[in-house]
Parts: sequence; structure tokens; C-alpha cells
Amino acid sequence: MFAFAAIITLFASCENAEEKVTIVANGFLKSYYLMEYEDAATYCTDEFAEILLQAVAAKPEVSDLLEELLVAATKATTYTIINVDTESVENEATVLFELLPYKAEVPIERRLILTKSDGEWKVSDFK
Repeated sequence: MFAFAAIITLFASCENAEEKVTIVANGFLKSYYLMEYEDAATYCTDEFAEILLQAVAAKPEVSDLLEELLVAATKATTYTIINVDTESVENEATVLFELLPYKAEVPIERRLILTKSDGEWKVSDFK
């Protein structure tokens, strides 16, 4: 009976971790592809948030028309999470997702790495 309870507890904790990781990944991806980078950074580790915000700040100036087109294309980009792995590496999760850029016909496979720190999952890398 004890073994059964332990297995159920382990299964529930894995499901709970996957659910929490998925919520963080969705929040980050949604904000990122809506070009809401300050909001996206709230889902990141401090180190990765700094890298993200520095990259955004360093983007070159473009004309208003080009900026409008870029924003429209980015907001029309969609993603689908296809796998969440919370078990391969302790306190680390890998989220595999398919990205379908605006007007693309074939999705691109991308990956987020999340790290668990102080009980919270945070995006620590984006590949």
C-alpha cells in the first residue's frame, strides 16, 4: 500500500511540474511573440532577463513602416508546445515547441530551457 501511495505521489508531482513549466513557457512565449519583452522578462531568470532586454535595446532603428510590418508579422507568428521534459535533469526542464512564423508553411522546432530556483520555474535559455 505504501509503494502504491509513493508511486501516485511521484506521478502527481511530475504532472504538477509539467503543468507549472507549461504555464511559464506559455507566458514567456506569448509575451515574447507579442513583442512585450518587459513582460517576457518576468518569466526569466535574472541573468536571462538581462540578456533578453539588452538584445532588445540593441536592435537597430528602422522606419515606422518597417516597424509596423515587423510587429504585424511577429504577432501573427504562432507556436505549439509539443513536449515538456521535467525529468531528465534535476531542477531543469526542456520545452520543445514548434514555431510557425508569419506566412511560413513549415514550422521550425525550437526549445526553451527552464531552471527551478527557490521553488519557481524560470526561462534560462531560448534556442
